[in-house]
Amino acid sequence: MPLKLNNFDPHDPTKVIPLDPDAPQHAAMMDDLQGNILKGHGRHHTAHIFIKFGKDPTQARKWVKKISETVTTAFNQRKIALARRKALDSGENWKETTFRGFVLSAKGYQALGFKNDQIPSDPKFRKGMKASGQDLNDRPSQEWERPYRDEIHAMIILAHKNEAILKVESRELRDDIENTKGALKEIATEEGRVLPLDKNGNIVEHFGYVDGRSQPLFLQEDIESEKKKEGIDQYDPSTPLSSVLIEDPNGGKESQSYGSYFVFRKLEQNVKGFKDAEARLAEVLKLKDEEAERAGALVVGRFEDGTPITLQKSDGMDVPAFNNFNYHKDRNGSKCPLQGHIRKINPREQSQEERGHRIARRGITYGKRREDMGDRPEDGVGLLFMCFQADIANQFERLQQMANATSGGLDPIIGQKGDKKIPLQQQWPCEWAGENRNTQPFDFQGFVTLKGGEYFFAPSISFLKSLG
Repeated sequence: MPLKLNNFDPHDPTKVIPLDPDAPQHAAMMDDLQGNILKGHGRHHTAHIFIKFGKDPTQARKWVKKISETVTTAFNQRKIALARRKALDSGENWKETTFRGFVLSAKGYQALGFKNDQIPSDPKFRKGMKASGQDLNDRPSQEWERPYRDEIHAMIILAHKNEAILKVESRELRDDIENTKGALKEIATEEGRVLPLDKNGNIVEHFGYVDGRSQPLFLQEDIESEKKKEGIDQYDPSTPLSSVLIEDPNGGKESQSYGSYFVFRKLEQNVKGFKDAEARLAEVLKLKDEEAERAGALVVGRFEDGTPITLQKSDGMDVPAFNNFNYHKDRNGSKCPLQGHIRKINPREQSQEERGHRIARRGITYGKRREDMGDRPEDGVGLLFMCFQADIANQFERLQQMANATSGGLDPIIGQKGDKKIPLQQQWPCEWAGENRNTQPFDFQGFVTLKGGEYFFAPSISFLKSLG
């Protein structure tokens, strides 16, 4: 029986019927699905190894099949997480495991000998990220970092809690690639690491703000946990499987083989420029002392500790960062401006259409903060942005285009004007919830730079094991 991907309740089209991992049908599907798609792998150190296949597809296929034996399934990812939780709760020692994932580009499928009608059919995927440059206002690909100007066929994701163990396993895998004598070539390796947690134990990004909230949830247990923690009556994160899964056209299990399109973008952050602009915005709005913190919250939509600015004008609301809210009582943007980053790309409506635009974000920060930069580097640090979805144009690209739209104001974090000579039209409220709606214009943009990327597909385990 095929899995129902568009799993909305027929009696209530705003309600999703979540996936029950303990149901035999769902467990079988997850055993052929790669991990990290339905739920993040949870490790704090990662290595992303980009590879290019040689001219002999037979040798490349054999190598991929060998690697497939180590790829983590969604079923095993959950099984390991439950065992870890049980061990830690009982005070037992727990030996951490390595997560492994494998994704292919459209060019990668071709290099492995697959014909066009055998390649996952998303048009954006088949053409690659470079072809979408104008649609996304991206920098020209010839200005990207050199490895990303090349043709990339696949990426291997390694993740572990222990950075030293990860480095050893990454080196071993890269040596193995080198020993194929031209069947494969390492193009680049990116290392990701979670920054030191903030005082409340939250994950933060380089600009200093809590990250990772508002993730779409697919599993029944995760939705129940969110409901108990703070409720989901104002913002329901439950999301249909149709937003993240598609049938793998080459899967080996009838009606059970699924995969997901995967977007990777290396985004460099200019921390000094961003913080200087925050201070200038505070001056323009005449925000002093503790109120000056509100300038950054207007830009992001949350204070640094994650407090939503649409709910209160200062930080210190809840731990973890509160997420059960919407913008229904702030339609005109007098609390959170319409261009505020988290508002711009997630208006928090509950329609089926809006949920269809959600992406499963799996990014991680990269780069180390150096003391000689005064903890405010201008380059060398940023985000390895990654996300899963079922439709690249309707999800990732749609969200980036929403961020780029100047109606309501360009997204000050990820908005890109490209070479278009258009005004930003960003207006910033001088007072929180001010009745007079006094605003000031201020140009806030340009502190995140695309360094390169590609579109991939995370195929089913049965497909990977069928190669060779």
